[in-house]
Amino acid sequence: MRPLLILFFLIFGLNLYSQRKEDTVKLDMNMMAQNLVYDSNEVDELAHFPGGEVAWEKYLLVNLKYPKIPEKGRKIYLSFVVEKDGRITDAVITYGLNAKYDEEALRLLRSSGKWIPATVKTKKVRSKGNIFIRFGAG
Repeated sequence: MRPLLILFFLIFGLNLYSQRKEDTVKLDMNMMAQNLVYDSNEVDELAHFPGGEVAWEKYLLVNLKYPKIPEKGRKIYLSFVVEKDGRITDAVITYGLNAKYDEEALRLLRSSGKWIPATVKTKKVRSKGNIFIRFGAG
């Protein structure tokens, strides 16, 4: 009886762990390559705001709206992806101050328009970006 029981569990167990042909996972390597997000050390030219740092500072001065609670001289750090067409996506706060300031920093970044995308061998690529926004002087 015991050998029959062991044989039954072995056969039943094989059926549980076997994989049918239609259950195979297909990977589209071209799609994966298109969705790859490069780090700053993997690109030939970094993604940047049109006009560089000076234009970015001017954009912030013109568009920054301070929340009511003053927190002068503090920085909020953000991480984001610059798409091949220059759009900003996946923007998140990596080090924030408070909800009001964090919302304002995200609003500024998301509404900053299209950036110049990063390149690898003259080909535009998706890339990670990190930036900080300073609230107030100091």
